[in-house]
Amino acid sequence: MTTFAQAPDVGVIDDGVRVFAAALPDGPIVVLADIAAVVWRAAPGRDVHALALQLIEDGICTEETASADAGLFTHALIDVGLLREEED
Repeated sequence: MTTFAQAPDVGVIDDGVRVFAAALPDGPIVVLADIAAVVWRAAPGRDVHALALQLIEDGICTEETASADAGLFTHALIDVGLLREEED
């Protein structure tokens, strides 16, 4: 099973509303808010299906959009070097 994990060398400040994260040392700093911040906090240790279920449970997404939203946001975080996928 493929789960998500914080990428190595990522600096993070989470103020409870927003998450400021950067792949160090070159950045850029990415500001995550709303669903992006929720996905960032919930993704580590989960696969895309478990993350989608968490988004539904938290009232962030509907059942119709949760899988697509989970996939979209995790892949965006992977693309900027903040998350990575790992095989269990």
